[in-house]
Amino acid sequence: MADARELERLLSDARAEIDVLRQSEAKFRAAFETMIEACCVFDMIYDDFGRPVDWRIVEANAGYEQQSGLKDVAGRLASEFMPGTEPYWIEMFGRVVETGVAEQIEKWHQPTGRWVHSSTARVGGSGSRRLVSVFYDITERKRAEIALRESENRFQQFANASSSGLWIRDAETLRMEFVSPSIATIYGTEPDALLGDIKYWAAMVLPEDRETAGHHIEQACHGDPAIHEFRIRRDDGSFRWIRDTDFPLFDENGNVQRVGGIAEDVTETKMAVEHQGVLLHELQHRVRNIMAVIRSIAVRSADGAADVEDYKTSLAGRLLALARVQTLLTRQANAGGWMRDILESEIGAQAHSENQYELTGPDIMLSPKAVEVLTLAFHELSTNALKYGALSVSRGKVTVTWTLFEKREKTWIAIDWVEEGAPSRAPPTRRGFGSELIEARIPYELRGTGKTTIEPEGARCHIEFPLREAESILETDAPVPTRLYGGTVDMTGAPDLSGKTILVVEDDYYVASDTAAALRGAGAIVLGPSPTAEDAAHLLEHETPTSVVLDLNLGGGGPKFEIAHRLLERGIPFVFLTGYDPDVIPDDLANIKRLQKPIALREVVEAVSRL
Repeated sequence: MADARELERLLSDARAEIDVLRQSEAKFRAAFETMIEACCVFDMIYDDFGRPVDWRIVEANAGYEQQSGLKDVAGRLASEFMPGTEPYWIEMFGRVVETGVAEQIEKWHQPTGRWVHSSTARVGGSGSRRLVSVFYDITERKRAEIALRESENRFQQFANASSSGLWIRDAETLRMEFVSPSIATIYGTEPDALLGDIKYWAAMVLPEDRETAGHHIEQACHGDPAIHEFRIRRDDGSFRWIRDTDFPLFDENGNVQRVGGIAEDVTETKMAVEHQGVLLHELQHRVRNIMAVIRSIAVRSADGAADVEDYKTSLAGRLLALARVQTLLTRQANAGGWMRDILESEIGAQAHSENQYELTGPDIMLSPKAVEVLTLAFHELSTNALKYGALSVSRGKVTVTWTLFEKREKTWIAIDWVEEGAPSRAPPTRRGFGSELIEARIPYELRGTGKTTIEPEGARCHIEFPLREAESILETDAPVPTRLYGGTVDMTGAPDLSGKTILVVEDDYYVASDTAAALRGAGAIVLGPSPTAEDAAHLLEHETPTSVVLDLNLGGGGPKFEIAHRLLERGIPFVFLTGYDPDVIPDDLANIKRLQKPIALREVVEAVSRL
């Protein structure tokens, strides 16, 4: 009886297991027949060497035909109804049989002309060659991905080629997602340094501009485009003006998903516009000073005059002396001035008393060009000291020392200007006229160096340059050409000089720079500028310009016509840009157009266009 009960129990358990298997089989069959994805069970076929070479379909669901377009595949070899199947399919199936590890791949299937996503697993344990594979057609998705990739490649090509910097931020987090290579040039940093948190970018923006710059980005986040300018400080310590054009990027629902931007370095543009204003201001300032000096001479000449004739003689003599000094400093190459006299005349005119300044150094006669440049430099330093520095308070003091030293087998002079006791003030936010004069004109015209700084006690300035004979000291280098990004010099409506190559021969730093900028603004390619006849001659040995703008008084000592005759012989048209009257021009050059300084830059462009 016990054996009968045990047998009954075993039969009951077996029937239960069979019921579970039947239910499981029914569930599998229902899923197999109704699933959208293609599903097939197949056996791998191997050759005599044990290599997988084909497979035979055991069964396939309805989705198989829908996904592949193939019918009646059960019992058939894949090579029969899918000839030309790529080897990587057989290789993958063989790995799954061997390892028992399921694999997923996305591959192109040539026989059906479709991209396929396939998930394949082994049925049974080790030794089984039966596989089940679920796959579906991803052709449309792949085509969209390829189209997107091509679009991204086109955008990347555009971004890589653009001189403007392109960037994209997430509108919600403001994290930087993309920057183009030009950002590195504009911001003076690695592009990746600006990716991520907005704080990396904001840290480069000057504090006084940061809030406004951030507000304009927020404006774009709310759907309104914005154009704004702000200042940044580069990693190397230099400051630049950036113009950003910010605009919203919407998703398919019309919401702002990202913010895009175009960044441009507009420093040169703003400096050029500002420079024009500085020149006008300085011109007015200096003319007023000259008029004040003349008035003072006129008033002071009256003191002590015995009669009208005595007053007339005294006044005329002093005015003539002033004129001789001006002539000496600007045109005579064989005269100069004493270093101490220059300092005395400039600092002494501003100081409240002699106790406010101390001058220490050897007696040195400077060339006319050095006198001219240093007089202007010390004037600027003295004026600034009176306005803001040591001379603005009674306790302040200016100490100037100068020494001689040897460098590159030449005698140089080193000058140090040190202020003490100046009232505290905020550091300057831009380089002013005086700083440009010292740090740009001295290297340009005297072939030396100049540097100014604002310390807590007041301004400091260090200048050094080689002492040379009067003629050689005027051999200056050309200014570095400024690359213009449209609008640096507003030549709207001026003649188009595109395709023309213009040589500028001018020894004055400002005139050369402004003339070159105007010509570039009109579309011309500018050679030089060349500050000396020697530099111009060297350029002409290697280049043939379309035309030339030529100054007459190159290097001082009066007008020179060697370059003009060389241009005439070569048939290169040119214009004179000069302060001389027409009677100094020889007869064989009398027909050459003469532009009288000072002249509007637009008139220079118009004259060159008519050559």
